[in-house]
Amino acid sequence: MMFILLAIVSAFAMTTCASTCILPEITCETAWEQMPDKLYQVFDGNDPFDEVTSCRTLTNIRPICNTQQMKINFTSYSETFGHASFDGVFQKKDTGTYKIIISEEAREDLILHDKFIADVKKTGNAEDSNEEFNSFVDMDHVFYSCDGKVLIHVWCSDNGRVVQVFKGSAKSTAEDALYVHNTFAKWKNGWENVELYPSTCSLQPASKF
Repeated sequence: MMFILLAIVSAFAMTTCASTCILPEITCETAWEQMPDKLYQVFDGNDPFDEVTSCRTLTNIRPICNTQQMKINFTSYSETFGHASFDGVFQKKDTGTYKIIISEEAREDLILHDKFIADVKKTGNAEDSNEEFNSFVDMDHVFYSCDGKVLIHVWCSDNGRVVQVFKGSAKSTAEDALYVHNTFAKWKNGWENVELYPSTCSLQPASKF
């Protein structure tokens, strides 16, 4: 079930990934405490899991005691398999930059046992999805939100830049898209050229999450 982490589920202080992807340098602390109890993905970058995942949400976001770690529940919904979720733990490395904490045992479980893999293979993008999964686990992640209203989650994969945008409502607006594009323009290093794709969260009944 934890494999859905990739689907959410797809970063960070001038680190180079995939030779051309440079992570943005974040100057404001992520406003975790100001975020609503549930965030819906409203935009993405058309990653390989989009064909089998109808919606992704983040819930139960909270710091772990007095450490520099954040715990986030990731949930993805598939019309074929329903929904699956897991708790991800992220260790802070720098302002806005995090590294996911995962044991080798959990990594093998994600790869071998999650039922989403069977669905992904049917799309013909299994290889790309595995690459995307490995990058999600191995690379740094950037979470950007200065005011807690819109959360931009990005990281670098072997294929380039991965983008996920979340907010407290499943409905995206033109203002949301403009805000993200303006943010990417400030980051530069190719982020200003990333295309956004609306999520389908708003098409799914709330009772299914």
